[in-house]
Amino acid sequence: MFLPLAFLLLHPQVAPKISTSTEVAALHMPAAISASSDVTRAEVSVTAENEVTANEAATSAGEPSAALPEAPVPVEPVEMHTPVAFLNPAKPMKVSVEELIAENRRKQMVWKGLAIATSSAATFDAWTTRHAITTVGAVELNPMLKPFAGNSSLYAAIQVGPVLLDFAGKKMMYSRHSWVRHMWWVPQSASFVSSMFCGAHNLAFH
Repeated sequence: MFLPLAFLLLHPQVAPKISTSTEVAALHMPAAISASSDVTRAEVSVTAENEVTANEAATSAGEPSAALPEAPVPVEPVEMHTPVAFLNPAKPMKVSVEELIAENRRKQMVWKGLAIATSSAATFDAWTTRHAITTVGAVELNPMLKPFAGNSSLYAAIQVGPVLLDFAGKKMMYSRHSWVRHMWWVPQSASFVSSMFCGAHNLAFH
């Protein structure tokens, strides 16, 4: 009889102890799990940092070799051909002062020769005009010379045109434009040709 009573009295005390130990184990288990997880994370992070460091070291070790230039390759020299078509070997590249003076003297002589030729051609035109008017009864068609065609003043009036063209040729000879300087003889030549043509036309009247 005492044994069942003793068992009943002891039984409630064993159960709380068991439950108490279970509760304590349950309380300590999350802490242990969290501690172990923290340790695992720390190990993982350390491993990752070591791998990153190793990769950086390998990259830094490989960069100098990649940055080094290759061996220089010899390049064949390129021959530059001078455009011979635009160069005249017979003509010097520089012009001396003596050559400029000689060229100017030559132009002055040609200008004076053309001035004499134009004046002579104008005189020939005036003589043929007077001859056609007095002998055949021709009429001067130039309105600027018509007032002077009836007397000898025609010889002086007809020289105005050639003198003006001589002056124009002289100005063109020293123009700033190269193409004008190369065509300074055109006005005098045109005056000479026109006067000779008019004189020949006057001689055609009978």
